[in-house]
Amino acid sequence: MTKRKEETLEQLIHNSMLYDFYGGLLTAKQSQAVELYHLENWSLAEIAEKEGVSRQAIHDLLQRSEKLMADYEEKLGLVARYMKQRAELINIYQLFRNIYNKCENDPHLTEELKILNQKLTNLIDI
Repeated sequence: MTKRKEETLEQLIHNSMLYDFYGGLLTAKQSQAVELYHLENWSLAEIAEKEGVSRQAIHDLLQRSEKLMADYEEKLGLVARYMKQRAELINIYQLFRNIYNKCENDPHLTEELKILNQKLTNLIDI
């Protein structure tokens, strides 16, 4: 395996999220290159060899693809909105857990609180 520049965890997460939201808008060739590079951790040289093109061609393809996804995010803001909503849900869940812990022995609230707890947990994947 050819050595490649390592992405920070933050960059990897950001690129993966951009791809999750906007990958369907890329061409098949762009999509495959992004998947191999960012998700499968292939090097530019490995992708180039697989595709039968130069390393520079793959580099350029990835740059265009990443810029395109960043442009979509700039215009649509879906990733930012998702992250904001997720943070709000986590805050709501934490507030709920405080209430739940104070009221869990109240027989009138216990069942409703359990249902709400399950629904919130499912929403934020805790």
